[in-house]
Order: sequence, then C-alpha cells, then structure tokens
Amino acid sequence: MRKEVVIPRLGSSDESDQVKILRWLKQSGERVEKGEPLLEVETDKVNVEIEAPEAGRLVEIRAHAGSSASFNAVVGTIEGDD
Repeated sequence: MRKEVVIPRLGSSDESDQVKILRWLKQSGERVEKGEPLLEVETDKVNVEIEAPEAGRLVEIRAHAGSSASFNAVVGTIEGDD
C-alpha cells in the first residue's frame, strides 16, 4: 500500500503557508522506517525534519531540494510493507 508524504502545518497561523525543501535525508528507492527523519524543510522561523509516515521504500520524490511546497502538499510517496 502506498502512503503519501505530506507537509504538516508547522508553527503558528501567522507564518507563511509555504516551506522550502532543504534536503531529503533518504533517496528514492531507499528503505525508511516509520518515524525516521525523511526530509528537512525551512519555515519563516525554523528548520524542521519531517518524519516518514510509514515503513517501506521511498518510491517517489515530488518536491526536490530548493523547491517550495505548501502545507498539506504531497512531496513524496512510500510503498509500504503491507
């Protein structure tokens, strides 16, 4: 089963609704564990690591380092172990 990697709402509502993708800590095709840091993003105020929502293989990266993404945007996909 596939699980989407989504940018969660971070910080307070007065911040920008965009984050900048700083770097992916895993590459497409690599195995990830649920809760493992998967990518790092930058908001107006902080840098935050986004965790893998499921164990499996990272099969798609939709937003690459240097690009921007909105909150709730799908930035990748994990093929789960199920």
